[in-house]
Amino acid sequence: MELTFVAKNTTLTEAIKRYAEKRFAKLDRRFREPVPVQLEIRKEGARDEDERFVAEVTIRLKGGLIRSEERGASPYAAIDVVESTLDRRILHYKERFTRRRRQATRFEEAMFTQMAAAPAIESLAEPVETLGDGRIVRTKTHVVTPMSVEEAAAQMELLGHNFYVFQNKETKAVNVVYRRQDDDYGLIVPEVEK
Repeated sequence: MELTFVAKNTTLTEAIKRYAEKRFAKLDRRFREPVPVQLEIRKEGARDEDERFVAEVTIRLKGGLIRSEERGASPYAAIDVVESTLDRRILHYKERFTRRRRQATRFEEAMFTQMAAAPAIESLAEPVETLGDGRIVRTKTHVVTPMSVEEAAAQMELLGHNFYVFQNKETKAVNVVYRRQDDDYGLIVPEVEK
């Protein structure tokens, strides 16, 4: 595992780095090859003191990434929570993948064997637009990758999101796969108004 650190609004001591390396070494057993892992620790002005520190982890894999973000009262607590969340998410996905291995896509086959660049670029910006009572406070740029609906659903699960935007391999149109309240999936296929 190739662990890199990023700190925002706080200082990462050598003790915190050693602690994170020790905790994330446990995740190494989940992968066949070394994978790049980025750990971002930031301090935010939260009302609740138990949520002041945020640990955000991004694991880059071929064709996608695994991401998790958790909060804690200290950097150590945030690291503990995010590591256990990631471990459960990776184990769940691998079990699901193993159960349906006969039907696995190329994306799923490659997911835990190779490294790749991250497809998402995130930028924090001043609010660009006001929408009623809310406003846009964050803009994300996302590279729309051609993939099947099944691959998009798998990527959504790995990211821990409830929706995922992708380019449908079959139709070449931009689609959105999402998780329904009954734990099934839905697919949004845009149609141009005539």
